[in-house]
Amino acid sequence: MLAFAGALAQAVAHATSVRVIVAGIGAVGLVFLALVLLRGIDELLPWAVVCLVVAYTVSLVVHGASVDERAPLVATCLLLGTELASWSLEERSAVTAEPPVRRARIVALALLAGGGLATSALVIAVAAAPTARGLVWTVAGAAAAVLAVGLAVRAAHRDA
Repeated sequence: MLAFAGALAQAVAHATSVRVIVAGIGAVGLVFLALVLLRGIDELLPWAVVCLVVAYTVSLVVHGASVDERAPLVATCLLLGTELASWSLEERSAVTAEPPVRRARIVALALLAGGGLATSALVIAVAAAPTARGLVWTVAGAAAAVLAVGLAVRAAHRDA
């Protein structure tokens, strides 16, 4: 819930002229998430994510920025919030996971979030960099992004 609230706070802070609209859309998403967590209505989880993504998108469109430097943090918050909510729903079943499975899942989630954050931050940095540096730096940045994703995938497969 906190991860989703953080993503919404970012969107609301970014949307100056349509702050009420963004907050309203995001609040609907938070209500959906609350229903998922409190009542176990798992069908509402995708709609909670959609509402928060729409709120963030509206704030970006209204702001008019070509590259948002906070996008990696928002994406990571949404990823963690969705995964943890899904995990919460799975824990309600009669079959519980063994402690080693839980630890492996925590490590995999941490690697996924960290790798995604690092990769998306690198992509944003390359996209925001002035092209006056030349094609070599652009290609080097793209190669670094691909390498980072590859390392994250390899680490995730090794732990799974």
